[in-house]
Amino acid sequence: MINKNALKVTRVWETGNKILLPSNKKVFIELIEQIASLFSVGSFYYYIINFHELKMDYVFESISDILGIPPESFTINKLLEIMHPEDLARMPEKEAFATSFLFGDITKEQLPDYKVVYLMRLKHTNGSYKTILHQAQSIVTSKDGKIEKVLGVHTDVTYLNMPFDNKIAFISHKYPSFYYRDTKKGYKLIEKDRFNFSKRELEIIDLLAKGNKAKDISELLCISPLTVNTHKRNIFRKADCKNTSELIAICLREGLI
Repeated sequence: MINKNALKVTRVWETGNKILLPSNKKVFIELIEQIASLFSVGSFYYYIINFHELKMDYVFESISDILGIPPESFTINKLLEIMHPEDLARMPEKEAFATSFLFGDITKEQLPDYKVVYLMRLKHTNGSYKTILHQAQSIVTSKDGKIEKVLGVHTDVTYLNMPFDNKIAFISHKYPSFYYRDTKKGYKLIEKDRFNFSKRELEIIDLLAKGNKAKDISELLCISPLTVNTHKRNIFRKADCKNTSELIAICLREGLI
């Protein structure tokens, strides 16, 4: 029997994103793999959801390393089945707000430039739960302006011990980014302007997230190690964190890397 919350999620997709005129465009997996790798720092897998047919068009093989599930077994129903019950209970609300933002708060021209980001917990075949950073972005739009195909990237962030929350972020590097903050009175849409990192600081954050040390960064950016460490202190102060692991967790959650 399909969980009632899982049914609510698919109903949100079927009503809020009902596709009447599919484009039936093909997606080139080699290009998608390059795009997916830009979404993630750490172990990840990606998949393509076809919302016109409500099925997975493609699932990358690394899902077996992260969740123990063969790619061919990872369906939409399987995704909802292995989701933590508490997260699944909030999914209809999350997806409804995402649909509201994508089709109400931005234009159809802006739609491909936004990715939806939030946390979820998925059960590994060994029974343990993995904390997953979910990022999803439209890659094919239907002729009637709906989301026909989505690239989903799931990064395993369990090792970062990120505090779990139900915030939904809408990230764009071309337009203003926003997030729905979960408050006692419900979700509230807020424009993101939290850290005000400089361009150089964002470059250093990206290099830190890829495992580079201060010496490596100084060579890559042609600046002194002392300058790198000064930037790091400023970055930690702005993000209110104590170390690189904590910084990476925060920046991943905020969609900065």
